[in-house]
Amino acid sequence: MIIYATNKDAGVLRTWINGESEIAWIIKSSERDLLCRWRAVSSIDRLEEQRYALWHVGTGSLNIPSAEPSVPDAIVADPFSGWAQVAQHAGQTSPWFGNNLPGPYTFKFAENGREAPGSLARSDFEWQADRFKSVGKPAHPEAKRWWNKLIRFIDLQTVQIPWAPTANRRRTIMAHVFPEAYSHLAQGRIRDINSH
Repeated sequence: MIIYATNKDAGVLRTWINGESEIAWIIKSSERDLLCRWRAVSSIDRLEEQRYALWHVGTGSLNIPSAEPSVPDAIVADPFSGWAQVAQHAGQTSPWFGNNLPGPYTFKFAENGREAPGSLARSDFEWQADRFKSVGKPAHPEAKRWWNKLIRFIDLQTVQIPWAPTANRRRTIMAHVFPEAYSHLAQGRIRDINSH
């Protein structure tokens, strides 16, 4: 789901997610020599320009890949208690879940674009849903229900505009633009097409 939002717009989204008791943010508690401590929290005070993982509490434990074929994956039964994981790179803002399909939801937020001076960045919500159902990894029904609830919330809060020229596509991909971002675009602010 492609989104355009300012920091003010994102605050509305953060407040709504904070109020969703079945959803937890996964945040980094610490990082040292690529070893990160992660934990689930019910709410956050502000959104940074970064990638976030959102865990649907009702879907149960998290599967954390070992990255070694001979080492079994770790199971985090209580993500609120936290866990340690080696990061793929320094400064990583969201854990890697590997084959924990369909896995937690991902939200990448940025306001400041890179494609033109002063441009509005593209933000995204991602989730695999039932993409891996054919290999025995269907989405949890409650996670699907909440994803649809998120889509309804965003639909009510935003204006949809075509994301990019789509001459060779059968259907136009739409972007969801929050109110202040829409005002900025109407006043001539350029928007990034690509996510960064």
